[in-house]
Amino acid sequence: MAVFTAVEALNMALQIEKNGEAFYEAAARKVQDGEIRAVMEDLAVQERRHYKAFQKLTDRVGEPPTLSAPEWEEYDEYVQIALENALFAGPDKALAMADQVQTAEDALRMALGFEKDTLIFFYDLREMMPADEQDIVTQIIGEEKAHVRRLARLLSKRA
Repeated sequence: MAVFTAVEALNMALQIEKNGEAFYEAAARKVQDGEIRAVMEDLAVQERRHYKAFQKLTDRVGEPPTLSAPEWEEYDEYVQIALENALFAGPDKALAMADQVQTAEDALRMALGFEKDTLIFFYDLREMMPADEQDIVTQIIGEEKAHVRRLARLLSKRA
């Protein structure tokens, strides 16, 4: 069975942050509501900051173990399935989702779904990290929770 290492998980986290940034920037351009546009722009900035934090972690956790060909194929299949089923499975999907934004509420709902998916992933990621590195992921989890609360409050105000 393939081992899902911290390095691979961090690489996925980097992609998640990049995809989120692409969505938030595109959604900000589509949303007419100034308050929601500002929130989308702010979330894009925070995604860039998280990307940099994960990039630093990637440099510190070391190289993944060498996998045999069958283990690599199993691992690669797992990663592809995980990424394909993610809300924003790539910059193209993130931009396609942003293209579907018609209203501020659409942007908020999509963003809330993305942040919830991200939280689940980061909880799993934290468990794969060495104990002395978990605090950084815990801090980002706290920020992602704040994103969920912020988006949920904005959405409930509009209901």
